Amino acid sequence: MSRACMSTRWHEQNVQFQCKRCNGFRSGEQYLYSIRLDQDHGEGTAEKLLRTSKQTRKFSRDELESMYHHYKRLVNELRSTKGL
Repeated sequence: MSRACMSTRWHEQNVQFQCKRCNGFRSGEQYLYSIRLDQDHGEGTAEKLLRTSKQTRKFSRDELESMYHHYKRLVNELRSTKGL
């Protein structure tokens, strides 16, 4: 789902690296991504993300701060693992 959908913006199953061509010029190849998502995480995962993306979601300040600290920790772990 597009990052414009706030309810799935930080959903980990909705995040994947893509090249500039696929992400920018091909709008993320969303259909192909949904097929792969179902292959990797089980049938119906893409449909569930689609339904979730249609829901209104407003994150509280505490939730956003919690996500910030969680992902900052993960980035630091990756950096130390990769020696960056």
